[in-house]
Amino acid sequence: MKRNIFRLLLVTFAVLASFGVYAQSGEAPAQQSAPIPLEIVLSGDGWNSQMIIDKKFTPESKFGFFGLSYLKADYDNDEFLRESINLAFLKYDVFKGISLLSGAIFNSHWGFRPYAGAQYGYHSKTFMGVINSGFHLTETQNFETLAIVEYRPPIKGAWSVYSRVQGLYSQNSEISKHDRSHFYARLGASYKTFSFGGAYNYDCYGPHKITDNQFGIFLGVLLQ
Repeated sequence: MKRNIFRLLLVTFAVLASFGVYAQSGEAPAQQSAPIPLEIVLSGDGWNSQMIIDKKFTPESKFGFFGLSYLKADYDNDEFLRESINLAFLKYDVFKGISLLSGAIFNSHWGFRPYAGAQYGYHSKTFMGVINSGFHLTETQNFETLAIVEYRPPIKGAWSVYSRVQGLYSQNSEISKHDRSHFYARLGASYKTFSFGGAYNYDCYGPHKITDNQFGIFLGVLLQ
């Protein structure tokens, strides 16, 4: 099994590298990578945190890194509601805004799985959108899509409205049934690199779609 995982990662990395050999040299320079958003949500039942890294190795490089770290627990320390999800993907820009992904996912419930897929992303001063779609390359070979959209229209001075929606859907391809999904919504205000406001989290687990709903407040910061 370990050899098969290593071979899958090696093949997907080789595919990414091959695009670097044949890419055209006349493409526009890459945009600056985005800052790192870190967020903590506190509710009446529990808490969760999330950090996203979407960085190029250098401003002009076609290679970069996309990572997401998510932690969740309730105050009673219920084992079912304790969860850690970590994504670590190597990126290669194929076209402007479109990248290939290769890496791994670690989930506290089922462990480690290699992953390959693609990403579309867009960043501006007031708007950020990213969507990842791909497959777990071992075990149940889930097909998984993650989408994040963030909008910060200015109010006055350093203040702006803060809004974000985030959704995940993971389908167990082995049994063709739902495996994991979530929908998160945020609405509040931003001051410079800080944000705060109301939060809603909807989490859904397994083929029987066991759900967990949380309402609370969020506190966020952009790490430069």
